Amino acid sequence: MDSRAARLRVATALAGLAAILLAGCAPPPKERGAVPRMVGRDYVTCGASQGITGLSRPDEKGVWRGFDVDVCRAFAAALLGDAKKIRFIPLNAAQRLPAVQTGEIDVLSRTTTVTFTRDMAIRFVAVTQFDTDVLIFRRALGAATPKDLDGRTVCLQSGGSSADNTLTRVETDEKIHFERVYFDSTITARDAYFSGRCDVYVTDGFLGASQVATVARNPAEHTLLYLDHLLPQGVAISRGDDRWFDVVRWTVNLLIWAEQNGVTQANVDEQRRSGPADVRRVLGGDPAFGRAIGLDADWAYQVIKQVGNYGDIWDRNLGPATRIKADRRLNKPYKEGGLQFPFPWDV
Repeated sequence: MDSRAARLRVATALAGLAAILLAGCAPPPKERGAVPRMVGRDYVTCGASQGITGLSRPDEKGVWRGFDVDVCRAFAAALLGDAKKIRFIPLNAAQRLPAVQTGEIDVLSRTTTVTFTRDMAIRFVAVTQFDTDVLIFRRALGAATPKDLDGRTVCLQSGGSSADNTLTRVETDEKIHFERVYFDSTITARDAYFSGRCDVYVTDGFLGASQVATVARNPAEHTLLYLDHLLPQGVAISRGDDRWFDVVRWTVNLLIWAEQNGVTQANVDEQRRSGPADVRRVLGGDPAFGRAIGLDADWAYQVIKQVGNYGDIWDRNLGPATRIKADRRLNKPYKEGGLQFPFPWDV
């Protein structure tokens, strides 16, 4: 009996050893999620709008330009070392969330307000803009407040719950009623307003400012009435992808951090060589900042060198030298009275 028990123990031990040896010879399990997919094909897919000057729109040569698309380029620079390794997919409001869920796009960067219901469907990673809703109407109406627009028709895109909710709140607060006219995209809703089909157009503030500046025959004929409803606009990915979440979150954080610390696209080389020690660490001096997130040691440097910091991106696409001339308002650094602030890299 003892002999059989001993043989059984030996056999069990040998079987366990064989399993360990075989496991050591087996290839490691494949990494799941968006990162290996993007690395394998060597580009990032980004969901963009269908054409908003200053935010995301192809120019006359077909090159996408705008604040939102430059943020996406930062992700490509961080992950793949090249901001040009990216493809943009234009999406309307109804298409954008399903495109994230199905993996059609790797990241969404397209005037999308962070809400509870949306975050339960996809995963918002960071806020890139703080905006407010705006009512746009012709000065000839003589309106000064939302109450003066009682009974007017309002153009808006379907699938954009924020605009619908905003109108409902204004109706409740002001005890008025709007006649809603829905369209399948921002572009068609905008064009319907400018062609005179509706009295009012409701949309996000920066988007509205862009459309009045670039589409209206005479921008001075239109009034933009900003409302007090804060819209945190964010970038989003599919749920359950921690590694890609880390890359997206800390790349956005890098853009904000770099502006706060005076690291710009123009001076990043100098800052990398002789800037403050904490700046040099983030820009590649400490390889731990790359290892911890699974990126090259100089990933932060590549982002700022190729794309710029938050302020660089803003000024290039929405700033005083552009047609939009958008006031940064809440998007200024917190030290200047805005809401943008970076998370610390370490303690």
